[in-house]
Amino acid sequence: MMNRFIKYPVVIAALLLPNMTQALSAAEAFADTPENHNIVEQSYAAYQRISKEHGKFIDVNGIQMHYLEWGDETGIPLIWSHGYTSSGYELAGVAEGLVKAGYHVYAITYRGHGQTQVRDYNFSLDTIADDIAAMMDKLGIDKAVIGGLSLGGGVTTAFYDHYPERALAIVLEDGGADAVQARSEKMYPIMKKLIDDNPAPPEPVFDTRFSAFQYVANIYVPGWGGKIPEGIAPAFHSWIMKNDAGKFVPHYKDAKLLDFTNPAANDPSAGYKLPLLAQSWRRVNPFITYRNLSVPMVIINPTGDMFDPSDDFEALRAQHPSLITVIDYPDTPHAAHPMRPNWFIRDLTALKQKFIK
Repeated sequence: MMNRFIKYPVVIAALLLPNMTQALSAAEAFADTPENHNIVEQSYAAYQRISKEHGKFIDVNGIQMHYLEWGDETGIPLIWSHGYTSSGYELAGVAEGLVKAGYHVYAITYRGHGQTQVRDYNFSLDTIADDIAAMMDKLGIDKAVIGGLSLGGGVTTAFYDHYPERALAIVLEDGGADAVQARSEKMYPIMKKLIDDNPAPPEPVFDTRFSAFQYVANIYVPGWGGKIPEGIAPAFHSWIMKNDAGKFVPHYKDAKLLDFTNPAANDPSAGYKLPLLAQSWRRVNPFITYRNLSVPMVIINPTGDMFDPSDDFEALRAQHPSLITVIDYPDTPHAAHPMRPNWFIRDLTALKQKFIK
């Protein structure tokens, strides 16, 4: 149940963590056991290996953007934007499968996350879209499949809004395919009560990597049936960074990005009080952006999400039935591809085989 709050908004799970931790005290989702210490050690080694073998930086629009790359020039370029609070490492568990399917994978970590740290937070989804276009220019990529999870789906929709001629296809994993302002209006009574009843705790700070990993795992693992999906554990390490005091802290600064602890965050009338990224997210409206859609689109719909936008997905599909495919992932939480990697690879393989030569 807790993981389902991650989408609307992602930080609700963190806001409720003290209560959740208390509820899990008898049987923690990711307990302090020798077995779990071994998982952390092994996944950290895998994270370091992935970083060394696939991690790169590129200078775009005045920043150094980190990305992971799999495949070669024979593959169809696929540029992936992660969900809010995540990083490009979220795609590590499916990347090799996508390469075998014929893709050349670029999983970016966009501004304000992971290893793409910035000082100037005056940026929007459109800025990130510009970063992707600048990256394509530098790497000599004319067109690419553009996709993303959650807020990364919003990045994808913003990209198509500005650079439709550079998209071969669009992949939206439970984000970017429904109107965010309308969603905010529908959810406001629920989210207001959650925030009012659960004031935000201070930023978590941990002495050890294990404790920081455990914090992340205890947010996500309950929604994944009590287990960390294969391939996602290394990504948890990308969500942890050391501060100047040598302590482990989250890799993003919510107050400068979406600011979900701000009472305005879920007030449909107060979006103008939020950071620019949050304001631009509120303005995502696929019914406007994709009115002249000219490339194939896959919408991945994890039906296990308690805030189900299936009707909006179907309404968008109805506008372009020959181009848009909505694929339900039954009993699957918001972050679908870590839980259903084989389905995700299957569906992107089918996209390539049917539409992209």
